[in-house]
Amino acid sequence: MGHRFSRRQFLVLAAAAAAGCGLRGRSAEFAPVWKAGLAKVRITPDKSVWMTGYGARTKPSEGTLHDLYARALAMEDASGARAVLVTADLLGFPAVVARQVTDEAQRRYGLARDRLMLAFSHTHGGPSVANLLRVLANPRMTPEQQRDVEDYTRGLVDKVVVLVGEALDDLRPARLSVGQGEVPFAMNRRKKTEKGYVIGVNPDGPVDHSVPVLRVDGEDGRLRAVVFLYACHNTTLGGDMYQFHGDYAGFAESALESRHAGATALFVAGCGGDASPTSAVGGVKPRS
Repeated sequence: MGHRFSRRQFLVLAAAAAAGCGLRGRSAEFAPVWKAGLAKVRITPDKSVWMTGYGARTKPSEGTLHDLYARALAMEDASGARAVLVTADLLGFPAVVARQVTDEAQRRYGLARDRLMLAFSHTHGGPSVANLLRVLANPRMTPEQQRDVEDYTRGLVDKVVVLVGEALDDLRPARLSVGQGEVPFAMNRRKKTEKGYVIGVNPDGPVDHSVPVLRVDGEDGRLRAVVFLYACHNTTLGGDMYQFHGDYAGFAESALESRHAGATALFVAGCGGDASPTSAVGGVKPRS
């Protein structure tokens, strides 16, 4: 128990655990009355922009550790009703940006707002989007840096809207199955002290280690997509990291796609506001 993992060692272990758990669980198969379509687009900024998630950062990004992606899964049932799930390796969208995406998707594709779900990994290693958590960057962000964020946001909206259309265009017969795995690295981070609760390690606090999984296979039986969820902050790498990365979720998506050629892996963040990634041997501590 004396060994301590480095943050990067733990990141790889966490990603491997999350990527491998769900495909071994018991599944319930359904007749191929569904259609599914997939699309994926790189959303890593092509220039240095301010990152979001940690207030301790004092400067814009410095390169890329791991590319960021947005992915879309379109689904159509036997009645012809359609819906699209979009996941992205980002902290999130402010409401104004979400509306821009959903309004344009409805205009272009006739996709009603309640048929488009926008989900995010909540990585703290992604770029600022519009004014989301701007308080973490101001007053250090210069006017030029703010314009760079605005330019990136406009391009991001365009990419996501096109992504939705590409997933809808890819609809074809599919077979669905569901399963559930489990990984143990989430730890409750609300530590009670004499002065109140602080960010720390609370092994007795509530936490959810389950990993629900949706598997999408083509008519030929080959894996086309995996949607997996985990209730834990993507804060394995801290505010001293100035390279873009998707944290453990991004590495898990990449691992799944590498293991299953042609498949798309989509991570959805669960209710993990009170949970952080923590090594069982104490090598990684929760981060705010």
